[in-house]
Amino acid sequence: MRLHPFIFGKNQPLLNAGVFLLAFLLSVIPANAYKKLDLKAADTTYRERKPSAISFNDDPVMQVDVPSIDLPFTTVGGLILVKAKVDTLEGNFVFDTGAPYLVLNKTYFRDLERTQNPADEQSGITGEGGLSEKTTIKHLKLGAFHYYKVSSDLVSLGLIENLRGVKILGLLGVALFKQCEIMIDYANSLLHLHYIKSSERKTYRHALLQDPAAYEEHEFELWENRILLKAVYGDKKLRFVVDYAAESNVLDSRLSSAVIDSVKIQSRITLTGTGSKKVEALKGELTGFRFGSISCNLPVVVTSLANSCFASNTCINGVLGFDFLSRSRLIINFVTRKLYVLK
Repeated sequence: MRLHPFIFGKNQPLLNAGVFLLAFLLSVIPANAYKKLDLKAADTTYRERKPSAISFNDDPVMQVDVPSIDLPFTTVGGLILVKAKVDTLEGNFVFDTGAPYLVLNKTYFRDLERTQNPADEQSGITGEGGLSEKTTIKHLKLGAFHYYKVSSDLVSLGLIENLRGVKILGLLGVALFKQCEIMIDYANSLLHLHYIKSSERKTYRHALLQDPAAYEEHEFELWENRILLKAVYGDKKLRFVVDYAAESNVLDSRLSSAVIDSVKIQSRITLTGTGSKKVEALKGELTGFRFGSISCNLPVVVTSLANSCFASNTCINGVLGFDFLSRSRLIINFVTRKLYVLK
């Protein structure tokens, strides 16, 4: 069973008109499992969990020409776009740490053999659903990195393309990077990727991490191929997803009043999912947010994240997106499950 990506899109003209477009890209949950989720009883508080074992058994076959590559990227809105090639088609892909796997825009991959499971249902933030289509591609080329026999979901990304005015072939999710370390450098518009060989998993260290005074180190969980970071607000322990394709930070409206009452509300907005259904939400700032040495008033959209609950009936408390992540250079080591904030 897979849970699939979510992207939060923001369009300022629409926002001024009181509409917030939320391209909440479809959590895929088998329909019968989804019905069993008791959202009222869902775990919305942080609990310490044992990290899942590091395993690449279900990940794509990966080969590299060189161990380290620099991928130039462009940003459209808050989205990071890099060039990649699937079989014979090359174009823009979104670097998306909120996506567990590779996702392809079915507009451009109509000829691929696909499967459709009537028991699989896509559910977005507005509660809309649909059937999930899956396929397997022969070859994905990302710079000098090659992936073979890659499982992928096929969804329509037309909403994001229309919103941003750019052709997007797909989303590059976490499964593609679990044997890597990534540095995201907004200042130079570069993704630096290093493939960590089995022999160096205990010894490899990025050159910028030689001086302990030059960075902060944070452990993270990898839960169903999503990066979960711990944060503390007051006496509340919270769990956030690190999502480089989220154009806005998001806070779960089901959190306690001690957290929600600290949000300075600026406006009431409308969220529109990938379909036509709409829900209301609030836009504001969470005052006094702190993560490590970073302290700020965090711009947030406050809405229920009930439909983002994991299959384990565990929920996240929020999403850290572009507004927060673009403040610093981050290094994410998926093998050691460490995140470094460079000073």
